[in-house]
Amino acid sequence: MSDIDAVAGMYNIIVSGERESADYRVPVDEFLSKLENRDLPDEICVVGLEDVLTDEDDIRDRLVSTMRKEMDYLNSQRPLPTIQFVVEGNLQGAGDSFEVEIDDEFYSLRPIFGRQIKKRDSGWLVAPFRI
Repeated sequence: MSDIDAVAGMYNIIVSGERESADYRVPVDEFLSKLENRDLPDEICVVGLEDVLTDEDDIRDRLVSTMRKEMDYLNSQRPLPTIQFVVEGNLQGAGDSFEVEIDDEFYSLRPIFGRQIKKRDSGWLVAPFRI
């Protein structure tokens, strides 16, 4: 069992430097390729979500579409995959959702991770694969 801050079978959103992350780190586009090809390792850490949130509509749409398309695949894996998204910014509660503060601007996580985001601990959110 790994000692990273993550719950298997869920998307884990963690703040860089505040939580332990998986050693295997990939940018969002490589994560997408691995997910589309169904070639994910048991533990993976995805970096660069800030760029997706701030200005990359095309990759954001592809990320959401791929995560939705592959949710049954992810939920059928044994062991369940451990997927982390590391963000360089502060996580903030925003009503019934959460936002990331990046360069004094706030970006909602709901468009990517859906409505079921929950706070697990300080600097750590979780969302089910079923977004």
